[in-house]
Amino acid sequence: MFAEIIAIGSELTCGSKLDTNSQWLSRELESVGWTVARHTTLADDLVSTIAEIRAASERSSVVLITGGLGPTLDDLTREALAAAFYQPLVRDKNSVRQIEALFAARGRVMPERNYRQADRPLHADTLPNSCGTAPGILMKVARQNSTTCLLAAMPGVPAEMRPMFELQIRPHLLDSGVVMRRRVIRTFGYGESDAERLLGDLTARGRNPEVGITASEAVISLWITARSDSPEEAETLCNQTAALIHERLGDAVYSEDNSELHQVVADQLTAQSRTIALREGSTTGGLLALWMTESARSAQALQSATVSPNLALEPIDREAWEKAARTEAYEYFRAQPAADFVLLSSPHHDEITESGVTVRRGWVGVAAEDRFFCMDVSMSGNLAIFRQRAARTALNRLRLMLADAREV
Repeated sequence: MFAEIIAIGSELTCGSKLDTNSQWLSRELESVGWTVARHTTLADDLVSTIAEIRAASERSSVVLITGGLGPTLDDLTREALAAAFYQPLVRDKNSVRQIEALFAARGRVMPERNYRQADRPLHADTLPNSCGTAPGILMKVARQNSTTCLLAAMPGVPAEMRPMFELQIRPHLLDSGVVMRRRVIRTFGYGESDAERLLGDLTARGRNPEVGITASEAVISLWITARSDSPEEAETLCNQTAALIHERLGDAVYSEDNSELHQVVADQLTAQSRTIALREGSTTGGLLALWMTESARSAQALQSATVSPNLALEPIDREAWEKAARTEAYEYFRAQPAADFVLLSSPHHDEITESGVTVRRGWVGVAAEDRFFCMDVSMSGNLAIFRQRAARTALNRLRLMLADAREV
């Protein structure tokens, strides 16, 4: 069962505002079994809005529209819905009374232009707005394949849109006939292409459950979406696919929820009553300290942190930095009280290769009293991504050390 979302407003298409409504509505639709096939963002243009509403109603069984229900002349959603399905606009008396009462309650005189917010297509229903002056619109229209499409138009203001959806629109969507279960598995260590290669047929189109791959800040997230006619079967399908992902990606998997890698490591440290010290150069630039102090829970695992603005004026090599980092870590362990682990990062420098590509050079280290790991995190590209990848490389090595008793 397919649905789509149309966001209307020139402020969205010009970039002055971000469309968060479509993201929120997609999650809500997916949670009740609807597959969102398309997001569309339109400027305040009547002709294009009419055409898109008509096309969407033929493509999908549910079309949700946000925006364009205000009192000004550029708010065209009411007119577009009426014209798209060849219906006249009528003024809804109940909506008029509600809007008038809202202005009266605020001690304000209702401007004449607000009356147009009570207009609706002839064969549509209005949706009362308890949080603002713009009523919503709900209508069912016939499609060429002899089925119907449910269209709902809601205000663009999230504080008005969300309660309207939850209380007045969501009940109409509960008969999708499909039970959906979703799970996210987060991994670190593989690139997007390598992860897809290892997953093999799990990412094939048309498979149930579907497995989608997203890459962000060096983390590969795998989104499992299982559909069935029963909650039990959908959960079983999710579990089976999650088990296959664990089998194929192994230690790269670090969580099955929205936890960040540093949160997972902080929980491991706390559970084992262990602590860390941070000695950061410009390769991570204080990012580890920032992450580990973002909550009281994660900060419990941090014994101390220093950040040195040691940008490399001259290129350094791995061997020289690793030797210096080992010495710094072991000198730290001789001090009391000492943490159980030290995470270190080097200064960084940029190097232009023969092909003209700029590579940012840097290293991270993870030390315990009896071992030291040094990892090359050099890469081309954005400094922020370089630092995120470097910080997560160090945290991931510590995660594996904590998970394997043989290494601690």
